[in-house]
Amino acid sequence: MALGAWALRALAFFHRSGALGYPVDYGEGVSFSAASLLLRGDLPYRDFIFVHPPGSLLLWAPGAALTLGLDAATAYGITRYAVAAVGAACAFLAGRVAWRAWGPLAGCVAALAYAAHPEAALAERGTFLEPLLNLLCLGFASLWLAPVPHSRARRIGAGVLLGLALSVKLPGGLWLVPALLSRPGRESWRHALLPVLVACATFAVVVGPLAALAPSEFLRDVITFQVARPPDGEPDRWLRLRDIFHERRWGEVLLALVGLGAACVRALRAAPEHRPAARFFACAFVLTVALRLASRTYWSQDNAHLAASEAVLAGLGASVLHAFSTRWGRATSRAVAGLALAAAFLPGARHVLESARQQAPDVVALAKHLRTDVPPKACLYSFEPGWALAAGRLPMGATPIVDGYATMLQDAMSTGDRFEDTAEALSAPEAQQALRVMLDACRFVILGQRGTWQLTPESRPWFRRRFVRRFPEGDASGVDLWEHR
Repeated sequence: MALGAWALRALAFFHRSGALGYPVDYGEGVSFSAASLLLRGDLPYRDFIFVHPPGSLLLWAPGAALTLGLDAATAYGITRYAVAAVGAACAFLAGRVAWRAWGPLAGCVAALAYAAHPEAALAERGTFLEPLLNLLCLGFASLWLAPVPHSRARRIGAGVLLGLALSVKLPGGLWLVPALLSRPGRESWRHALLPVLVACATFAVVVGPLAALAPSEFLRDVITFQVARPPDGEPDRWLRLRDIFHERRWGEVLLALVGLGAACVRALRAAPEHRPAARFFACAFVLTVALRLASRTYWSQDNAHLAASEAVLAGLGASVLHAFSTRWGRATSRAVAGLALAAAFLPGARHVLESARQQAPDVVALAKHLRTDVPPKACLYSFEPGWALAAGRLPMGATPIVDGYATMLQDAMSTGDRFEDTAEALSAPEAQQALRVMLDACRFVILGQRGTWQLTPESRPWFRRRFVRRFPEGDASGVDLWEHR
């Protein structure tokens, strides 16, 4: 099933244009470019803005290291196959945890549910934060819920994984709450002290050196930015809730809700030391949903982290339904097991396969033009890092701009003003003035739809007076390249 999960993700790369023919999202372009620059000596926070802890940059470093000997596009293409393997490992861990807690059917359903989770599959085709976060959190749960919970080695390993999860994305630390609630009691809390201390030490080792080099910038980027940033994405909480429980994976959602209900009932009836896995994943699921509803920003890809707890709860739900059906005979119980397996996999798998057909021919054509007609050492700024990455280009300059979106928001927020939404912040004079200085310093600019959005109606005429469109020719649509006059 893990191999099948890898195939579902990697299928998107088996096209004539290769792995870079599949669209590169903004977030993955930022992560891989930042990790590559880190290996070249440009440090996050000190030399460029990066609005998350640096754990993801270090964990994606093996793929980014390929850029030291290979073209950046080739290196990222190889890394995408490796990211699909991270997704396969997550499916394996979800199945392993559920199998160990509730039996083979639960394990198979959990693995299939994770393999076919649409948002997780999309995120596990690129260097997003969520694949790493899911792998570390599921690994932490596997060690924490092991049959010998008080093994010193397992507790140390669980602490290391939790610390790494926190260093990738701060919400990863929330998984400590279900861990503590899953085994209540004074003795269990005493044994939790070692993993917590190890997690804190791991976080300090990973984050400390880079944060110490630029402490004020680290606090500004990772803490202040996330707390004070203007809302973005879907603001309506009801629409968020509908997207969280979307019908594209209706089978997995129904099984997970059955599992959640069973976990709540067992929590009321069972002794505190019993059913730790059910308590753990029910709490993790509820916390993740609550975080997505409360967050100032929301995009559907954020639901990828929900797969880690939802898939395991789906395994519990399938186990409960199967146990209930045994009273009507073997044939009925087998039919229920088959339906649970199909419901967990087929609805989501259809959407995963459909998404694998997506291609970005305009980006492929632009990459070919950049390789042939733009000098390798000429300054090139791309509003989407992935567009330049497809041509083997990384951010350039003494102070490279890796995340132009966050850079503009930081410029707007530097005055202390509060904004109703991101569009208002990007339109602030401070954001546009800094953007103009940045654009004026580069010979080539890849504009595209994102650039048009980030430029205000007042800045667009300024841009057209100073730049001439070089690609595509004429009035053809697609991602466009402009050259300074």
